[in-house]
Amino acid sequence: MVNAHLIERIGALPPLPKTVTEIEKAVSDPHVNVKKIAEIVEQDPMVVADLLKTLNSVFYGLRREIRSVEQAVSLLGLKGVKDLVISLSLRNMLRTDLSPYGIESEKFARVSQFQTLMVQNYMKRLNPAKIDRIRLPALLQEIGKVVIADELLREGEDATFRAELEAGWDIRETERNYVDATTAEVSAAMLRHWEFDPMMADLIQWADQPNQADGDAREDAWVLRLASDAINVRDPLSDKSKKRALALAKKGGLATEPLEEILDDLSQKWEEI
Repeated sequence: MVNAHLIERIGALPPLPKTVTEIEKAVSDPHVNVKKIAEIVEQDPMVVADLLKTLNSVFYGLRREIRSVEQAVSLLGLKGVKDLVISLSLRNMLRTDLSPYGIESEKFARVSQFQTLMVQNYMKRLNPAKIDRIRLPALLQEIGKVVIADELLREGEDATFRAELEAGWDIRETERNYVDATTAEVSAAMLRHWEFDPMMADLIQWADQPNQADGDAREDAWVLRLASDAINVRDPLSDKSKKRALALAKKGGLATEPLEEILDDLSQKWEEI
């Protein structure tokens, strides 16, 4: 449960950008086309720039340069572009100092990208029908760190918090010790504040304790948890982080062999970027 002080901060967050609300509505229309989605995205030049920069990065490794939003939609599909645009829009709106976690915004974005890629690739092996459902939660599950970092900076506790993380303390436990909430809980509260699909907020919150998730959602919650542990902001894709994720996968009754392959591939990609 997020404490009252953080709830107050979340309640003061600005409303969703127009781009987010319009693209959500458009993608739910069965008659929408690529041109309409492109027109919505192009209303926000910063999102367009970030979208094209992301797609043309080494991370995606495309053979040809993507130069327009319509090309991006053709490549990722309507839902794929929607999820990425929502993530980029919120990140731009919530730009803040992430120094309490010892990272800069560029690394924070890369962590989210790699978590999403891991989730997509792993879910493709486990249950391909769930990929569209889990992609946006994967992109947004770390967003609560923005509010937590801001709170730590305001309270002047950023230096000691960072020092404990650097000493190897568990991120979730350290967050709870300082702000009485974890990233997953704060991220979920933020999405509820913005009236996203309640199931998405629940999935993110359940990632802290996946076995508490309801029925079919348990697998999704476990996959989100594995991504947040294997590709965490402090030591992403380190041997220690990968071993912890594999141990958790075994505990959750999920296949470890494909996960190990995916994490090894992502480690190589991380080093190349």
